[in-house]
Amino acid sequence: MGKLTTYRDKRAELKAHARALKSTAMTEAKLAAKETREKAREAHRVDLAETKERAKLARRNADRKARREEKRAKKMDKLSRKSSKRDRKAEKALAKQERATLKREGKMLAKDRKLAEKIDAAGRKHEYQLAEMELKKLDGTKIGKEDLQRWLGLAKIATPVLLPMIYKLVSNAQSSDSGSTAGAVDLKSAGINATGPGAALGVRIVRLEQTLDQLEVTRGGEREVTDFVASTRTRLKDLRAAVEAAETTPTSQRREVHSSISGELDRINKDVFARLGVKP
Repeated sequence: MGKLTTYRDKRAELKAHARALKSTAMTEAKLAAKETREKAREAHRVDLAETKERAKLARRNADRKARREEKRAKKMDKLSRKSSKRDRKAEKALAKQERATLKREGKMLAKDRKLAEKIDAAGRKHEYQLAEMELKKLDGTKIGKEDLQRWLGLAKIATPVLLPMIYKLVSNAQSSDSGSTAGAVDLKSAGINATGPGAALGVRIVRLEQTLDQLEVTRGGEREVTDFVASTRTRLKDLRAAVEAAETTPTSQRREVHSSISGELDRINKDVFARLGVKP
């Protein structure tokens, strides 16, 4: 009986110990599972927090970038408006400068026309004086003096186009040895290359040279007249060169040169008609 009891007790003890081990294992398994779940939940919470933080940072960066873009757009718009305003101002200044240039050029052209008309008027006066001189020589010719005086009176009032015609009519009434004719002057064939007031000066020079030819024909035998014609031709030759040289100078300077040349031609004109015995 003693051995059987001992065996039973021992077996019961082993079973109790096995149950205790099993219970402990189950408890430990439950605790391990609970810890695993808690760790998973904690990891999820951490991931969720990190995700929220990243999203927050992303939104913050997006807002910051949007503000930078908006600021840059405003700055570019401001620069564009300033550039447009500057361009409009430059265009306005350029238009104003162009208007001033056109106005200045118009004034210079008007001055050139006025100077050319003044020079041409002096040339017409020269032709009229020649015609008056020829009129005095026509006493007794087939053309009546009264008719020519009437023509000269009309020429004084009418357009300058009549003057070459009158001079030609008067010259044709002279004897064939006079050798002097008047009319339109071809500057190109005369060797003068000029335009505007310069061309008008060239016409005056050529007509004065023609008058010198007439003076040389009528009174070429006089030593004093011969010397006068030679010196005057030299003066006219220098004036020819001055007229052509003035074509390459600036407008303001060219106008002064033309005025100076015109004054010199006026003095030559007076000298020539003094030799011809005509009061200017």
